[in-house]
Amino acid sequence: MNAVVVLIGGGHAAGKRTTAQWIKNDIKKVISGPLDVEVIDMDDYCSQKCLSVGQEHDKNAAITVNENKTVSVPKPSRYDFSALHKHIEQSASSSTTSKKVIIVHGLYALYEKSIRDLSHIKVFISGDADSRLIRWIRRDVLGKHKTVQLENIINAYLHGAKQEMNDYIFPTKEQADVIMPRGAEANAVSLIVDGLLPLLSPNEKMPEPSSSNVLRPTEHSFKNEKFDAQKNKYYDVA
Repeated sequence: MNAVVVLIGGGHAAGKRTTAQWIKNDIKKVISGPLDVEVIDMDDYCSQKCLSVGQEHDKNAAITVNENKTVSVPKPSRYDFSALHKHIEQSASSSTTSKKVIIVHGLYALYEKSIRDLSHIKVFISGDADSRLIRWIRRDVLGKHKTVQLENIINAYLHGAKQEMNDYIFPTKEQADVIMPRGAEANAVSLIVDGLLPLLSPNEKMPEPSSSNVLRPTEHSFKNEKFDAQKNKYYDVA
């Protein structure tokens, strides 16, 4: 493949989309020369069953409601993994630049083996359930669109998303190279960007650590150690 592929999976409202855009912005700041970064939302490869509670055009919640107003637990089968796989391959082969990054984010970004086999870095974004639920409410109930009722979000979480997380999404954590346990974080994004640099610029050597970061003992450190061992001898007068 002619592109570096990054997969970002994780729970509902964990910060996958935010992390994807963050990586895109940061990698463009540190890579010199032409660079093409494509961000793919897995919801674009999801059936109409992905429609969230109370929203006709927003598929982020990935919860379905039947005619009896009961919530059904969504499954990964609603995603067209083969179409996503084909798109990644075509996008990578058709790149007009020597450096391209494809970032795929979604609930099941780490679920399908054929997709994982195309990737170079696999990221799982977690976070405790309460924090993700609060973020979900802020986004869909208190956000600028305000198209979902709080009751629907709570029902969707308790009777759909919670079980989906336990049964299907959380197990994909084992496939990750990088785990972000507290959502989108600057340090974790920096770590991912640092991992992308040698893949995009293999001829560029990573900078050698400065002398202050080298863990090799020096004569000065041994002198300090000797002094520490003699502290009690000279200063403990009790």
